[in-house]
Formats: sequence, C-alpha cells, structure tokens
Amino acid sequence: MRKVPENLDYLIVLGAHVNGTRLSRALRFRVEKAEEYLRENPRTLAVLSGGRGVDEKISEAKAMADYLLAHGIERERLLLEERSVSTAENLRFSLELLPDRKQKIGIVTNNFHIFRSVAIGRKLGCEKIWGLAAPYPSWKLLWYSFREVLAIVKDKIVGNW
Repeated sequence: MRKVPENLDYLIVLGAHVNGTRLSRALRFRVEKAEEYLRENPRTLAVLSGGRGVDEKISEAKAMADYLLAHGIERERLLLEERSVSTAENLRFSLELLPDRKQKIGIVTNNFHIFRSVAIGRKLGCEKIWGLAAPYPSWKLLWYSFREVLAIVKDKIVGNW
C-alpha cells in the first residue's frame, strides 16, 4: 500500500452502522483514524459520509461529526454527506461536495474495505487518492473479509469500478 502523504486536501470518512446515536465498533475505528490524521494535518478537511438507516436515530455522518467535535476537531473542517446508503454512494455524493476531483483525497475506512473503496474512487475520477486503513481487530474480520470479496464481485458486475 502506498504511503499516505501529509496535508491531503480532503479525507472522506466512509460511514458504517450507528447503534441509535452511538458509533458501531467499525465506525469508531474509522473515526479515530480520521481524528489522528486531522490532528497531524490541520489544513485537511473531512467529508463525513453516511446516511441514516431505518434503525439509526441519526445519520452516520452526524454521529461521526458529534464524535470529532467532542474530541476537539473544528466544525469548519467538517462537511457532512447524509444521503448515501452504500460505498459507491458514499464516494459519489462526497465527491459532489468537493470543488474538483484533482485534489489529494484520502479515504478512511476499515482495513478490509480499502481496496474496493479506492478502486471506486478511481473509477469516479480521483487521480490522487489514498486509502487510510483503520484496524478492525475482531474475529469478525474473517466474515467481513469474505463479505468484501462478494461486494467486490458485485461492484465489478454493476460497473462501480
């Protein structure tokens, strides 16, 4: 995996399930990785991407914003994308919020999800794109990795990348 450069223009943090208003374990790891990068790179802005599922009280984007604000990240550095319900939509709708796709963009997601996310970003026209892998230390990693392989096949078939 390529080393992520300092001072990316944007981070796109992909959503994951919210338990009511609380971050799920996978989402917490993503947001912690984003927070770490944002602290080390104060010029980088973040697009928090994720809609609201039927069993979620707030959008995934709002849950991420609440966490980052509570941990000292400035509101003016956060853009919320609250319509998406899939990885492809996360990226498509997030990129609509950016001035152009030629900027340096990082995608923050869990380690098992990086390959597909970056591939979709490239298909959507991002030339300078890097994946920032958040860990997912759990026995569920096996299940998520298997599920991700199926998602890669599906996304390839439907033309997402």
